[in-house]
Amino acid sequence: MQAIGYLSQAVNHLHRRDRDGADGHVADHPRPGLIEQNASFLAYCQEHGFEPTATFLDSDLAPHRERAGLRQLLRYLNEEVRGFTFVIVQGFDHLGRDATQAVRTVLQLRSRGVQLISLEEGPIDDSTLVDLWRLHSDSDRDAERRRLRLQEKARLGQAIGRPPYGYRIGDDGRYEVDEQEATVVRRIFDLYLHDGLGIRRVAQRLNADGYQTRRGRNWSMVTIRDLLRNPVYIGRYDKLGVSVPGNHDAIVSEPDFEAVSRQMEQRRTAPGVSHPSDFLLSGLVWCGEGQSRMIGVTRRRQWQGAGGETGETVYRYYQSEARTNQSVGSYHTRHADELEAEVLAHIRGEREGGESSVLAIGRDDSALAAETVVAVANAESRLRAIDRRLGQLLEDVASGDPPPVGLQDAGAELIGEWEAANSDLAQIRFRAAAQDREAERRRQRDLRIQRVHEQWDQLNFLQRRDLIEHLVERVVVFDHAVTTQLKA
Repeated sequence: MQAIGYLSQAVNHLHRRDRDGADGHVADHPRPGLIEQNASFLAYCQEHGFEPTATFLDSDLAPHRERAGLRQLLRYLNEEVRGFTFVIVQGFDHLGRDATQAVRTVLQLRSRGVQLISLEEGPIDDSTLVDLWRLHSDSDRDAERRRLRLQEKARLGQAIGRPPYGYRIGDDGRYEVDEQEATVVRRIFDLYLHDGLGIRRVAQRLNADGYQTRRGRNWSMVTIRDLLRNPVYIGRYDKLGVSVPGNHDAIVSEPDFEAVSRQMEQRRTAPGVSHPSDFLLSGLVWCGEGQSRMIGVTRRRQWQGAGGETGETVYRYYQSEARTNQSVGSYHTRHADELEAEVLAHIRGEREGGESSVLAIGRDDSALAAETVVAVANAESRLRAIDRRLGQLLEDVASGDPPPVGLQDAGAELIGEWEAANSDLAQIRFRAAAQDREAERRRQRDLRIQRVHEQWDQLNFLQRRDLIEHLVERVVVFDHAVTTQLKA
């Protein structure tokens, strides 16, 4: 007999309802992780003579998380007839974030002709399913409540998780300075900012002086870099999308923190770090006649004046690759500064020659977003209505008013409706995500064009190059004209 494992992390993974107590007491029991579940699945198969054929897993059953593992499992069961197959799970609470969703998962699997076995509750038939639903239907939604509590703590600026190096958690729940660690933090900033050491040398100096991290390890470049970038050291608290300036005592001053940020940026973009050729349009320029790529070329010419003085002049230009084989076709050459200035004028719209490589069709992003919100709300409302009908069916069965046919048959129609509605919702969300990506892409394009207009002279080479790569599809050089194909 074939067996398929479905492994998932229960939403309430730290506690589970004590099924041995009649009073419904909730006892503390660690829930097995995915590795433990897989080991239990394989051990069960070996003990009972099953042939394990596949394993599917979902690491998170929290609300708004798509269960890719379950979707793959259902698709796998739909592909072909697989004989007498069992699906084995750890427990009922691993099948959904709440009791109704877990029942729906059971019915979805059983509608594919498989038998379901829980390692904790045994085979799940109609009567067992109703009992399990009744047992879990009033369970506490700990994950959702925990999320709301964490968000509230973030709004209050209270610590969540382990405090960063240099701080501990005070009685009010906020960060307070740990002076012993704070001394090391200040030393790191001083070594970088005032002594002029790079990140690697800062780490070397700390390790040579015997300083260790909170875990008793040597300092690394990554740890130093992250520490220097962390605004927590100027008293700012950033968690779960919430930013609270002045939330706690600062360890370094804001001017020093900003100076470090500028220095890190300058080191990153210093000469020698950027592209060695320093050709702004490298890889984007093509010869219009020969259709060959044009490459950046640098020539240095030394000269000596009449008075004996010497000097050197550097010439930079873009030249067709056909230059190396002049017997084939013609080639073009353009001075780099002139060509780059012309392309920049095309981007700014100051000179004719810039054209979009794709026809941009007018869109009303706000109208599309509004339509999508309505469509998602309607689809989610359909799903909730179907779940309510499923819940009512379970209530009727639990109260002794069974349907004229078995629970599986009675729920089959509801499961079909739910899967159709869920498929519609998935398509709507896919289209919405595509719309959002397109709207964000156009927004980023407009911001980049604005940067070209307003900040070009303040940007370094790598920043300018990044803008060009995002805005220009290709530059085509003809005998007497240059065309810049802009990305839509």
